[in-house]
Amino acid sequence: MIYRIVCVGKVKDAFYRNEIAALQDTIRKMGQRLEIIELPDQRIPDNLKEENKETFIEKECSKMKEKITNRDYVIALCIEGKEMTTKKHAQHIGKAKEWECDSVTYVIGGSLGLPVWVKQRANLCMSFSKMTFPHQMMRMVLCEEIANAIKEEKK
Repeated sequence: MIYRIVCVGKVKDAFYRNEIAALQDTIRKMGQRLEIIELPDQRIPDNLKEENKETFIEKECSKMKEKITNRDYVIALCIEGKEMTTKKHAQHIGKAKEWECDSVTYVIGGSLGLPVWVKQRANLCMSFSKMTFPHQMMRMVLCEEIANAIKEEKK
């Protein structure tokens, strides 16, 4: 199975980059592959009005359409998503295998979130917490969770 993270923005902090690379290596040693596809982020205008936020999010995430196929099991990470255990997450990975999906694709938006179409396309909207965390840290946490879910799914 291929695991992919399609996300907005780059991980700039060396600590997080190194940890993510180590986790990708751990996943590779389990016989799996984790690809990370970073899309360019947009600078949020200081005067962005509430009614223009969705348009901004659509523009920022527009390249995601090219990265998500109908053969992907899509998990959208969003604050309003469902919180779950690693075991439950592993069950979704099992479902993706059962459905013969090409990949499990995790989607992370920019600081304003994901467009509506991504959440509608997603097989699962998942949340780690109702709290707000830095994107770089959460990307590392997601990689750790993917590794743990792969181990759990193999049990």
